[in-house]
Amino acid sequence: MPISFADTLQLNCPRCGTPFEAEAWLVVDGQERPDLVARILDGSLHAVRCPACGQHGEAPAPLLYHDGRARRVLLAVPPGMPEAEWREAAEALLWTLIDGLPEVQRAPYLGELQAEADLSGVASIIRAEGLAGRSTADADAAPPPLVMAIQALLAAEGPDEIARVLQRYPIFVEPQTVTVLRELAFEAFKAGENEAGRGFSQAADILNDVREMPVSHLIRAPGVPNEPGESGAPIAEDPLDAIAFALLRSHTGATLAETVDQYPQLLELESDAELAAWAAHARAVGKQRLADGIDERREALRSMRAQYEAERPVYDAVQALLEVDSAAELEVVLVEHDALYTDAADAVLGRLAANADEDIRPLVEERLDLLRRVRHMLTRRSDLRNEG
Repeated sequence: MPISFADTLQLNCPRCGTPFEAEAWLVVDGQERPDLVARILDGSLHAVRCPACGQHGEAPAPLLYHDGRARRVLLAVPPGMPEAEWREAAEALLWTLIDGLPEVQRAPYLGELQAEADLSGVASIIRAEGLAGRSTADADAAPPPLVMAIQALLAAEGPDEIARVLQRYPIFVEPQTVTVLRELAFEAFKAGENEAGRGFSQAADILNDVREMPVSHLIRAPGVPNEPGESGAPIAEDPLDAIAFALLRSHTGATLAETVDQYPQLLELESDAELAAWAAHARAVGKQRLADGIDERREALRSMRAQYEAERPVYDAVQALLEVDSAAELEVVLVEHDALYTDAADAVLGRLAANADEDIRPLVEERLDLLRRVRHMLTRRSDLRNEG
């Protein structure tokens, strides 16, 4: 009986409103499904796409991750899910996991569940603690070189890490690697292992993208130097390459938001013209797929900019609320920023409290609680005046 578990969700597209179904993994056992571990690490496990308008997004589903070798149980909590709701879901998923485990593996550590914010939080723990998809029997045996290379490639973030992976694993230099991945995907699909097939196929697509990127001169055998420029120095990389590369790796709304957090200049209008020029250059040198990918993400960024501009007073007010130190300054902010008393401000602070670092979270929660008490008081005063 499989330990990992997926279910079909009923979703509605936030762009066009079309209802559709999507499969989402709710329980993943790392030893049983290392291909799903790779999808957790690259952020694609809960990626969904509207069949009507093509809108990409992330299924609002929790995930219970189990690593029996490390005796760890992690829960990815979707953004905005109330605590009572995710605790109830955690209990149900934990029983699903326990039912799927052999009797001898049902140990007390299964009750020591650790909740993390979204899939990215679980992915960070997997990377930090070296959790991997190997069975206990294989714990002392290294995985095949191709598997190690793929895992490293999927976990790499940004061009610098990609460059190190390409230099560390010469297998990426071999032209047949993509063909091998396609063949493995075909065999997996033929055997009914659809998730494994999608994993191999995605790895092949990523490797193709990497080879087509401007940093492709790094895909060479170790010891072979980069081609020098006219001055004899290595050819400099376009500073925009790092941003374009990060955008091309952003396949879901959540990962695109993370990229914007990393590169806030993407919310400036000038960045659209720069990305358009980058795409035009890529298209001129025959890299049509990369150009199309950037143009698709430019469209998504336009929507994000419009939303950001509409909500700018809220963000400015929240920033002012979190920056003040004294009681007098706090009082001034509460008087001057009416946007603080809106549901939008409450939602922004709620997201910050859920995703903030441990050293910042107490301040955010304190200010959020203060605002809610002030809003309650103002509402009560308004009700009393109306009654009078």
